[in-house]
Amino acid sequence: MTSVAKGLPLYRRPKELARRVLGAVVAFLLKAYGAAAALSVALSSSETVGGKAYDAVHAVPNLTERWHQARYVVEHREQVQATLDYARDNAPDPEQLDAAVQRSSETVRQISTTYDEVTAAKDALLGIRPTNVFESVPQVKQHVQAAWAGRPSLQSIEDLETRAQDAEAFISQLNLQDPVVRRIYADLRSVLDNFASDEIAATLGVMGIALLVAWALSLAVGFWARRGHPGLLAWALQSLGARHFKPWYARNLEYAMGAPMYAVARERIQRDIVADPETLDPEALAELERWFERRRAVSPAASTPD
Repeated sequence: MTSVAKGLPLYRRPKELARRVLGAVVAFLLKAYGAAAALSVALSSSETVGGKAYDAVHAVPNLTERWHQARYVVEHREQVQATLDYARDNAPDPEQLDAAVQRSSETVRQISTTYDEVTAAKDALLGIRPTNVFESVPQVKQHVQAAWAGRPSLQSIEDLETRAQDAEAFISQLNLQDPVVRRIYADLRSVLDNFASDEIAATLGVMGIALLVAWALSLAVGFWARRGHPGLLAWALQSLGARHFKPWYARNLEYAMGAPMYAVARERIQRDIVADPETLDPEALAELERWFERRRAVSPAASTPD
């Protein structure tokens, strides 16, 4: 054929071009949302399937929050590095820490004992009556003596205060009071928990469902936008195959195109030939004319209208 009727090029069909562009954008957004939902499930702190599904649906706000947290760490990387260096240089020796904890615990126990005895002595003193003076006074004396005997030394209290101040400075320097840093640590623990043996099935299941739903929706949008026409990659492969294996395509066109597409293409070609037989190239048109001549010669009545 030399001049088969052709439609307008795509850029001359603005409605179809807009539909294809819109479909491509929506399909890409759906695929991106599916990937974001899967990532949100991986970072989810929930331990239930329902909670993970909720985080998948709310992927955008979840990932946005974590992006801000990650950017915070990047912007404050010098501060974080200084914190790590401080922890490395000032972390107490395990043996010294154990001894300090024992001394502090003993001091706290002595303070607690003294407080209990003083409270008991006060109660006994308030409970003195004319009828029980001789019984209550010895009790008050006994509690006061026990409180005095169990009192902590001034040195131990000063040592406890020093330990508390050192601990407060160490914790403050580690920035543990910063909720962003705490949340990042929690997110890292959540990732490890999500892929632990007791949660990995639920995590992978919800991630797979999110990706599958996004892929199915993007496929439906692409089908609507292209009217079932293959995508760019498939079209390029088909065109390449038609150029390099042209004889095979010509002999097996119904298999190469698929039966439904071949039937549609054949119907269109038939309409074009019926509307204007001269769309055929001269050799094919001459062959068609000879075919009609042979048919009229065999059956003259067939050429006579009723």
